[in-house]
Amino acid sequence: MTAGRTAARPEGTGREHTPDSTSPAEPMPLVERDLLQHELREQLAAVRETGTGRVAIVKGVAGMGKSAVLEWAKLTARAQGFDTLVVTGYPLERVRVYGLVKRLFQDLNGIAQHTARERLGEWYGIIAPIFGIIPRQPAEPPDPENVLNGLDAVMRGYLTSDRGPLLMVVDDAHWADPSSLAWLAKFAVQITELPILIIVSYRHDEVDEQLCESLDTLERIAVAGLGKLAPLTLEGVTPLIRQRFAGRRVDPEFVEHCHRCSEGLPQTLRELLRFVEEKRIPPTSDALAQHGRAMRQHAVYAYHKGQFDERFGRLAPDSRKVALAAAILTPHLTVGRVARLAGLSGDATRAAAADLRRREILTAVDDEDLPWGFTHSLVLRAVYDHCFEANDRCVMHAQAARMLREDGFSAQTAATHVLNMFAVPDEWAAGIAVDAARECLASGVPKAGVTYLEHALAEVAPREMRPLIHYNIGRAHFVNDPPASLEPLQQALEGCPPGDLRTNIICELGRSLAFCGQLDKSIELLDREIRKTPVGQTRQRLYADLFMWAAFWENDASFASRAHDLQRLTVRLNTESATTRTNYSLFALVAWYGVLSGRRLQTTTKFARAALGPELPNKERNGFSWVEEGWGFEIPMVLTLTFIYCDLFKEARELLERGMAELRANGRQRSHLSYGHAFRAMLHYRMGRLKEARQEAETGLAMAMDLGENTPSKWYAAGVLIQTLIAQGDLEGAEDTCHRIGFDDPAKVDQSARVLPVPAIVLAELRIAQGRHHEVIRPLTELGERLRAQGMDNPAWCPWGLLLAEALNAEGPQQDQERAKEVAKQAVARADTFYAPVAAGQAKRVAGEVEDNVNAQQALWDAAVALEGVGAEYEYAKALLAYGDRLRKDGHKPDAIGELERARITAANCGAIPLQTRATKMIEALVGGNTLPADHGRADSEEWVEEYTGGYSPFGIPHRDDSRPDADADRTETWPFRGGPTRGSEL
Repeated sequence: MTAGRTAARPEGTGREHTPDSTSPAEPMPLVERDLLQHELREQLAAVRETGTGRVAIVKGVAGMGKSAVLEWAKLTARAQGFDTLVVTGYPLERVRVYGLVKRLFQDLNGIAQHTARERLGEWYGIIAPIFGIIPRQPAEPPDPENVLNGLDAVMRGYLTSDRGPLLMVVDDAHWADPSSLAWLAKFAVQITELPILIIVSYRHDEVDEQLCESLDTLERIAVAGLGKLAPLTLEGVTPLIRQRFAGRRVDPEFVEHCHRCSEGLPQTLRELLRFVEEKRIPPTSDALAQHGRAMRQHAVYAYHKGQFDERFGRLAPDSRKVALAAAILTPHLTVGRVARLAGLSGDATRAAAADLRRREILTAVDDEDLPWGFTHSLVLRAVYDHCFEANDRCVMHAQAARMLREDGFSAQTAATHVLNMFAVPDEWAAGIAVDAARECLASGVPKAGVTYLEHALAEVAPREMRPLIHYNIGRAHFVNDPPASLEPLQQALEGCPPGDLRTNIICELGRSLAFCGQLDKSIELLDREIRKTPVGQTRQRLYADLFMWAAFWENDASFASRAHDLQRLTVRLNTESATTRTNYSLFALVAWYGVLSGRRLQTTTKFARAALGPELPNKERNGFSWVEEGWGFEIPMVLTLTFIYCDLFKEARELLERGMAELRANGRQRSHLSYGHAFRAMLHYRMGRLKEARQEAETGLAMAMDLGENTPSKWYAAGVLIQTLIAQGDLEGAEDTCHRIGFDDPAKVDQSARVLPVPAIVLAELRIAQGRHHEVIRPLTELGERLRAQGMDNPAWCPWGLLLAEALNAEGPQQDQERAKEVAKQAVARADTFYAPVAAGQAKRVAGEVEDNVNAQQALWDAAVALEGVGAEYEYAKALLAYGDRLRKDGHKPDAIGELERARITAANCGAIPLQTRATKMIEALVGGNTLPADHGRADSEEWVEEYTGGYSPFGIPHRDDSRPDADADRTETWPFRGGPTRGSEL
């Protein structure tokens, strides 16, 4: 296929030559690409023989012959048994998210859902919406990283062991959309173990700034020896020119002139030779005197307006119509579409296409022939830029948009034509722009949708659609830049009449304000709108958002009255017959407000379970979607926290697992899942599974930090990580995390949004563990005063009083034991009011530890009983240790050893090294030596239990999950965990 550098000069007469008008010119063969062809052959051989991947780059200016090289590589690879994937970039499609990828994986377009589900596997929920297989348009985008991983999986489907090696060709990559090229660059880095050769061509002098990083990545991993194409030499063009004028005399002077005019660019040379034939210029030196200047001007200006207009004007009317229609529809050309857009019959369209092929404008005349397209992108651009009458191009784009949408193409494909409509109010076109923006959202690139929306706003949207356009611009901005969403959402609100759209705008604006740290303005906005909204579902929806954001407002002075309003609102709702997401959300919020304020547990858990939906015959509930359209994931988040702080560990686990699976299936891989891992860590920590808690917290924190220093979820993950490290005895690691995140920096901690675990509590736990008790007394006191003033004092979620009592009871200048007892007593009262086992157990333990009289033993006994069998093993170990220590101090040595041994075993199972060490030392001290007694291992055995009547020690601590028969008979009716669903073994 490679022509030689020189050829014998053919004999001829030099007479004028009349070109054959019935057939197109032969394709120009490759010349002076021998080294490149050799290198590509070697790369193909290496991929085939070793199964390792390669990347090759071919670049050069327009008309340098890059596409010809890629076509040769494709044919060569197919001849060697390679499968091929080929795609070309086009200027009009640069804004379409994953547009290049969608055309690369054409076999995914239009396949049935069951086939797609089988093909895509676990990535179905993420990839199917991008390819239009399912119409889902989520409220929030999938994580971009997850989308890229899904596309990697699709690509690997072409590289299975039962298939041959693969050649992927990406031509004109300078016109690729940024998202597609970013994926290609990421995938190319991973192909060292895959049998694939990727060849990418682009014009290095026309690269958009958005593509530079991806192309640089490809350049770095590309094989050496390839790269920028050089212009053809005189020796290279000579055989091409002689071939074009085969059988005739071609003078060297003519060849030299053609080489100078074309500057060695193959496409310019081809166009120049076409011009020579069309003008019937003899290929002789004598003809140069008359035509040399015209040849030179044509070579320079062939695709400029004046020169190309003259060429286009000589075409027949039908040929002009077909060329214009093809310029609009590329790359979605078929005879049927071109005929409809050109207003011609199918036969007339084929005849015109054949004429255009002879004239070297189009490459095909029918769908069954070569793929439709222009002979070169320079020709396409010339037709598109220079050959339309005023307004005709805009009209044809409008027609093309509707045509492609009717033919089943995506909204983005149609919207690329809407982008070329100007000053034409068109409600349908504006709606397509909105749909395209939602497709961008579903593809994980929401910002790309702003291009469609802003153009629609400026050019095609009727006045009544402007609020909808502004609303979608705000949604697109919110994902990565919440402050940027405020202005368009406020503009959307102006003049928007009452209705569903206005409600959505209000909720979205309230959310944006909340994420921008303006919770007070968010609540004020919602409150103002509620007063103007009549009673009904819309008003309830607004209330749900109001109470949700107020629940996170750290400085809400009206919390108590707001909680009362929420109770009044929901008192009329039947928890067993509610059916709407709004009702379920209100139930979840009632439960969460109950946790914050310390409302009695039975009422709180009743609403928390009702939020999961009605109870089914199998006693299960449908649960709460974390990705439902129109709702964020904040409501499921507070419901999860409610279950955790109410010690409903089984319900918390199920809600979390279902939610995280839903987030993964919908591509929410990092931001949302960082919260999910933080909540998992909180649940594990609460249950005493310290190793798992640490792993989950570290995962959540890593995800959050990857998203940036200002990601709110880092506080949740870091807080529980610090608590876990304290429990494991790694104070150095806890201090490092504390300082790195900013828990010890008041400027960073002072936020308008509530964070859990509370940063002040986390810091206080660390300082107490470090023996720096005096540092926490003032901040804990101030925190407690603020919470009590707000009416949200519940030690289950903010045990400020317990920590303050510990700090006041510790030895040192700050010691104030009487105040410690009073603070602990108040905390016990609040915990008993809420009535959750862990909170009650914690409070009674601390109260018992600060007491020094006969009441201490009873308080610690109560603490251990409250925590027995609940599943909160770390707190249970602390209660057992404290009770065993009290028994030791009171002289009950055998029982003290037994309870301390149970504490030691429980602490060891949790991974709580400091507790385990303390228990071991106490036991050793009691037995008077470094060796443990012979019956030391019997503390949790059947024999140990049998020594006491009814299986209990003389001091009443149950050694099994059964309730003690004589313990608080009246409590067993209201205590929700006796034999309930939250035993430790269930999670």
